[in-house]
Amino acid sequence: MECVGEIAQKDLFRLHEDSLIFSARVPVFDANVGVGHRHDRPATFESAADLLKEMDRHGVERALIYPVQGESISSIDGNQALKAWLGDDRLSPQWMLGTDGDSLSRLRELRSGGHVTCVRLHDAGARVPLVEWVYGESLDWLSAEGIPLWISLVDAEAREVVELLRHFPDLDVALLGAHYVHASLVRGMLRELPRARLELSRYEVLGDAEALVQEFGAGRFLYGSYYPRYAMGPMLYYLHQLDFTEAELAAVCAGNLEGLLGEGPKT
Repeated sequence: MECVGEIAQKDLFRLHEDSLIFSARVPVFDANVGVGHRHDRPATFESAADLLKEMDRHGVERALIYPVQGESISSIDGNQALKAWLGDDRLSPQWMLGTDGDSLSRLRELRSGGHVTCVRLHDAGARVPLVEWVYGESLDWLSAEGIPLWISLVDAEAREVVELLRHFPDLDVALLGAHYVHASLVRGMLRELPRARLELSRYEVLGDAEALVQEFGAGRFLYGSYYPRYAMGPMLYYLHQLDFTEAELAAVCAGNLEGLLGEGPKT
């Protein structure tokens, strides 16, 4: 027979265990997932099936996927490799845009086939300055086609991002990977770039995501994990703990991204 103390201890353990179970209350569409091996960093998962299992573990219904090899080596090779990851409706492709003419011409071909709904900037400022005279033709095309652009703040100077995008006021943009070092910059960036959204995968400034939504509205923010660079679950869990309405949470976790991709109303 169990003593009272043992029973109480087991009840306490069950209570603690239940508190660790998390389930998203709203649909979730991850705006920032990298796939494939990189030249200097092997992938933690080998296939789309493995990625889908990880998504299921966290309650992520859909993911926007980009080829990590296209970040810093070759946008063309990355886009070619991305094709092997497609085929499941839960995974939406994000193609890479490089600085050479072949990159843009191949994106035009993909667009003509109905395959391009968003683009991610390759090597954003690491070796090539973010200036209009380098990216102007490509960003003019994106603006004219209504294709949103993803730019990583991990790899680019915030000042260059703002100065470049001022030339393209009709271009929708997602700013990725803002961190502590960007805390004093993001408000200014969102004011200067009224068509920019902030992806929240690394924005760990305590309480500030809530304050940003109150100031700018939920429509300016996207849930992303930056998986596999970061774990898929922590930011999603954090967003569910904030003082958001269900409508605000749904917008941040999926609705805003669907709008950017042309799948729903644009906020």
